[in-house]
Amino acid sequence: MKLSVCIFAYNLEEFIANAIESALLQETDFEYEIVIGEDCSKDSTRAIALDYQNRYPGKIRVLCNERNLGIMENYSNTINHCRGEFIALMDGDDYWVSNRKLQAQVDFLTAHPEFTLSFHDAKILKTKGGWDKRTCCGADHKKIVTFNDVVCDVHIPTSSLVFRRSALTSFPQKWFNKLHCPDRPIFLMLLSNGPGYYFNELWSVYRKHPHGFWTAQDYQAQWRIHLQIYKLMGQHYGDRYKESFCNCETRVNYTLAINLIKDKEVKRALCFFRKYMRSRCRKSLLQKFKVYCNVFFFAVLYCKTRLALAIK
Repeated sequence: MKLSVCIFAYNLEEFIANAIESALLQETDFEYEIVIGEDCSKDSTRAIALDYQNRYPGKIRVLCNERNLGIMENYSNTINHCRGEFIALMDGDDYWVSNRKLQAQVDFLTAHPEFTLSFHDAKILKTKGGWDKRTCCGADHKKIVTFNDVVCDVHIPTSSLVFRRSALTSFPQKWFNKLHCPDRPIFLMLLSNGPGYYFNELWSVYRKHPHGFWTAQDYQAQWRIHLQIYKLMGQHYGDRYKESFCNCETRVNYTLAINLIKDKEVKRALCFFRKYMRSRCRKSLLQKFKVYCNVFFFAVLYCKTRLALAIK
């Protein structure tokens, strides 16, 4: 089997058919399968997926979990049931808009064995309908990305990813299912074995809606998820990416401190600011200068907030 399309589904009865149809419309010169990890949905998602399996026997396989595994275990379980040399990921609420995207991405990875993954840009469909003016990546996105690019900055739309299965070694690691977000850790595990390539093409749609895993989280929860990733993956890789994880953790702690002080959550803001100040990964003069600037900015916001609260 050349490629497996890996679709993750839970309570997505409004969207799952759209995702499956976009996978079925792919035009390729190789054989591919569609594997759907259905995680005990409470709506009709499973019934819809099974209907497609009955209509396309041998093409679609639905993994009907006997219990709700949760997002992390469902990801790892579904990926490990894929038989393809390459794997394409798709969240069940997204869909593809190019019928040749799989062919293009597999052709590139076949011609360039040093690359572990390829990905592309995505349109953003807003909650109430209509398109966001922005896209997930943008035209100025780096063409070739590495572990150090993606650990903190570079965004990869999950449903744009096609990767070489052999590059995802020893998956899942014991720590993987302890996390609360699967996609960035998977990107990083792949990139630890080689670079990734970006196609500046809008080949998929990222759907923002209230029930989406990421969009349903507030900013504090989102940043805490990032901090957990940096901690557990930093422990896993040891000194190899120590500075990268440290820099990212420092940045997140400061971002949380600023956002929390703006929200007048003074005690929590001070907690994250102290963590920011305890960081040991500032070595250059420029980094130290930025710390002084950040301390001054936080102090100004802190004083303004305390004064506003006192007046009330």
